[in-house]
Formats: sequence, structure tokens, C-alpha cells
Amino acid sequence: MRTSIFLLVLLVSSQQFVHAQGCSDAGFCTAGAMKGGGALSDSTQRKQTWGLSLTAGAGEKATTIIIPQLEGSVGIGKQGTLDAKLPINIAKGMLGAHTGIGDLTVTYTRPLYHSATRWQLLGTFGGRIGLGDANAGDKGQPLPMPYQASLGTTDLIAGVSALYGSHLSFAVGYQQPLLQYNNNGYLPSAIYPVVSNDADYFASRHLHRKGDLLLRAEANWKWRKWRLAAGPLLIYHLGEDKISLQDGTDISLKGSEGITLNLAGSLSYSFSKTKIDLLAGTPFIVRDYRPDGLTGAWVITIRYTHLKRELLKCSNCHLPDK
Repeated sequence: MRTSIFLLVLLVSSQQFVHAQGCSDAGFCTAGAMKGGGALSDSTQRKQTWGLSLTAGAGEKATTIIIPQLEGSVGIGKQGTLDAKLPINIAKGMLGAHTGIGDLTVTYTRPLYHSATRWQLLGTFGGRIGLGDANAGDKGQPLPMPYQASLGTTDLIAGVSALYGSHLSFAVGYQQPLLQYNNNGYLPSAIYPVVSNDADYFASRHLHRKGDLLLRAEANWKWRKWRLAAGPLLIYHLGEDKISLQDGTDISLKGSEGITLNLAGSLSYSFSKTKIDLLAGTPFIVRDYRPDGLTGAWVITIRYTHLKRELLKCSNCHLPDK
């Protein structure tokens, strides 16, 4: 017990000294089969849950960002699970403030394979539905993407996770914008190839995003009602994003393609019908140009989950026969 409390304090305290940006993705690192935190390693599954999470952090140029989020899941058939997440984004910084409903994420997850050699596979398919056009402003001036509640796109999300035994998991995910209606109006004083003014955010006027690829490896350890999970999380942005200048010219943003590599971790405690999670991440490699506003100087998430039905064993209801 003392060891678990020490790990919890260490994980929280470390966020005061490191620069973290969580996933630095558009939503799929916490969707369905791609989510970490030892979720795939649980040998049991609840068929219906609801929960609340709270994310707090500092974005670009010390922008304060707070994101309360409503989360829920429900069993579909004997094997599938439908998950939904709806955030509220609250941002405040040197250019102003904005509060709005974020983008809705809906995914369907089901088991794909279960072998006698302890391998289990889960697949996820769904999307992130943009509920805004990222065109919020303050005092008549456009705000850059770190202030926006929506990315201004509707995206496809798909991925697969593999679990070996009860301590190792791996995930591959893909997120691709299908509809792009970002109408952001922000252009700093210097936009190319890098921002040079300390007061300037990354240019994001009419941002046109490329897709992302996720790779995650994770080890997790369980002791009584505690679970600790950690591992590398790689996000590869698949191309250079584009913006439009005021004269209508489209330009590619050099440095917006490439790798973000994080060390992600979580600590959770399970009660009989509730669960508390603490999640954090630290980047080792980041892209030079990040116009989507997803990067944070530090970020931490606390999640509360209420489990509405009795536990169902995967061996009986969740994983198919080999």
C-alpha cells in the first residue's frame, strides 16, 4: 500500500518539472483498443459504464487549458462495445479566452482473436465528429488553435491492439481527416518557416490537417486493486499541414510532418463499482511546427468511471473462441 501511494505521489509530482503534451494527437490514443492504462489487460469487462474526466494543462505560450469530459460505453451484442466521449474545452491565454463544446468521439470495439498461446486481439473503428469550425475569436480578433474547442474536421479512426499474457500490450492506430471545414483566421506576424516572435502562436488560418499513425507498447503491473502502466507512445504525422494566406495562397508548413515520441503512464485504483485513473505523458521528440494546437507544456488527466453492471468474464462473453 505504501509503495502504491509513493508511486501515485511521484507520478503527480513529476508533472511539475517535465514538459508533457499527453498524446499530442487528435483523439485516437484514448479511443477504444488504442487506449493505454492497462485497459486491454483486464480479464473482465463491464457492459455499461459512464464517467467523467478532467484534463488540466498549459498549452502553447502558457495558454491555460481545462477540459472536463463526459464519457460512456455500452455493450453491443455479446462482444462489442460502443464508446462515446464529449469534452468541453476551456482556454485562456495572452490573446484572450474561449469556452466551447469540443468534438464528439464515437468508436466501436470488439475482440478479433483469442489464441491458446495467450494472444488476444481487439479492433476499433469509429470517428471524431467535429462540432465546430475552429473560428472562435476574442474582442474581434481571431484566436489560434490552442484556444479552439474544435479541430474543424471529421475524422476516421481505426486501430488494433494485441495483448500477450496479462502484462504486455501493443497497439497500432490510424486517424485520417475525411471532412475539412476548419475556418480558423489566425496568422502571426511571422509564419514561415518558424514562428520568430515570442508572442506569436503557430499559424493556423484555414488549417488543412494530414492524418496520423499511432504505435504504442505498454507494460502494466497489478497489485491488489492498483494498476500501474507505462510505455512509449509514438505519433507520426503523415504529411505537411497546409494553411491559407489572406490573399488565398495555400502554403505547406515545413516541420509539421514527423514524429512525436512520448513516454506515457497511468496509475489506477479500482473499487467494487468505480475506478479512478491518473494519466500523464512526457515527450522526448516533437515536431518543429505544430499548428493544430494539441501540444501542451504540461498536462495531467484524472478520470472517474462508474461501472453500472456486474462484471462479465471475457472467457465467457467477450473473447471469441479460437
